[in-house]
Amino acid sequence: MSFQNVAELIDSFASRGVTLWLEEGKLKFRAASGALSSEDKECLKANKAAIIAHLEKQAEEEQNSFPLSPIQKSYLVGRDPVYDLGGINTHYYLEVELDETLDVTRLQNAWNEVIAHDDALRIVISAKGTQRVLETAPTYSIEVVELDSIEERLEKRKEWSHHIYPLNQWPFFTMRVSRVPNTKDVLHFDFDCMIMDAWSAKIALSQMFKLYRSETVQWVDYTFKDYCNDLIAFEKQQDYSQAEAFWKSKVNELVCEPDLPYAKPLSEIHNHRFSRISGELTVDEFALFQQKCREYRTTPAAVISTAYLKALLGFSKCDSLTINSTLFNRLPLHKDINSVVGDFTNIAFITLSKKCKNFLECVQSVQKDMWQLVRFHTYDGTKILKFKECLSPMRAQMPIVITCVLENGQKSNSDLPQGLQQIYALSKTPQVVLDYQVTNFDGRLSINWDYAEPAFAPETLKQMFAANVNLLKRLLTEKWDEVL
Repeated sequence: MSFQNVAELIDSFASRGVTLWLEEGKLKFRAASGALSSEDKECLKANKAAIIAHLEKQAEEEQNSFPLSPIQKSYLVGRDPVYDLGGINTHYYLEVELDETLDVTRLQNAWNEVIAHDDALRIVISAKGTQRVLETAPTYSIEVVELDSIEERLEKRKEWSHHIYPLNQWPFFTMRVSRVPNTKDVLHFDFDCMIMDAWSAKIALSQMFKLYRSETVQWVDYTFKDYCNDLIAFEKQQDYSQAEAFWKSKVNELVCEPDLPYAKPLSEIHNHRFSRISGELTVDEFALFQQKCREYRTTPAAVISTAYLKALLGFSKCDSLTINSTLFNRLPLHKDINSVVGDFTNIAFITLSKKCKNFLECVQSVQKDMWQLVRFHTYDGTKILKFKECLSPMRAQMPIVITCVLENGQKSNSDLPQGLQQIYALSKTPQVVLDYQVTNFDGRLSINWDYAEPAFAPETLKQMFAANVNLLKRLLTEKWDEVL
């Protein structure tokens, strides 16, 4: 009898008030009078060994489990279709084109070594809200998919970019290589964001290709599980009274349900697909953009966030708008924390009002708020909305997101190795309708909106996106106190 059938048997007994447990390796049961028939007793006797083995395995898993982080818990909750924009997982999909024909066997050996060292890649998530790390994982096989055309590869993208990983099963990622005649090999990598963020994914890929090319990887003696346990101890030592006072003073300004021109009520959108619309500032344009930020004494992240808010406000009936800002929050709990693979996501909120007279006034307001986000970056952002009254828990709260990953020009652990080029990426997140993904890994400013397909008419979405990109380009040549 398989463990799955044993689990169903135990659940069946539990539903009739029969509790089974182990005591010093022996099977025990407790039942109400008359709850166990003679047939039930025979069933228990016949399956005793399998039940004991199942309960022992279950006890071992529980002993090795540790709590999900607050953001992981929110990702788990979002899988439930009872919530607006629910019924999907938090998922990231990435395509990387290579300058060489891959030796897949060698790549597979390298990837399995990465799995052995990065414990986040061996995580299993349970529906109970816990996670555990497999001490050793089965050997992972990288699939090679032979395709006839680019069009067929694009069709596969539609399937692979929306995979949902079942809970309590390993792995929470997939890696495959696709080949089309007379084209370069493409590596397809996707994962559930409950085990790692996009920054960590690029760290893991960099480790894999170093091994593939016989380069040395400096493995760290610190794991994601270590970080999670250290974080619990760290949180207990912190005084968050100032952070809580700040957010309590700001929470009533937050616009939880922005009134954008949706094509369909968000309450009617579940089990949906995401798409991406993209633009950019060229290398020269982004260099000029950074120069302008220095001239106006503000940060690129603040300007980008303000331009996003301003563009959306132009399509909103609300007097102000709030965006959910994703923070990659690696607390310095270990000297090598920037080399650890895992999920280090935190969130905070930025609000802008239509009352600002010009763009300069707007960005100064946003920059002021962002300094506070930096000041209180260790505070759990999932707690903030609990300070706000009259929230509808099933509604999509703060469904507009910005994920801003800006490098300072230095080579980082998250850079892809030479010879690899990212050609496509897509994120999807439950209870999110629009996620602005902005990066500058290669000197350009890559501007991407990942959006819930049913939520916007295509033409409306294009107009909103164009407003955002055009505003960023106007800032390169116009005076900010004259840009309305």
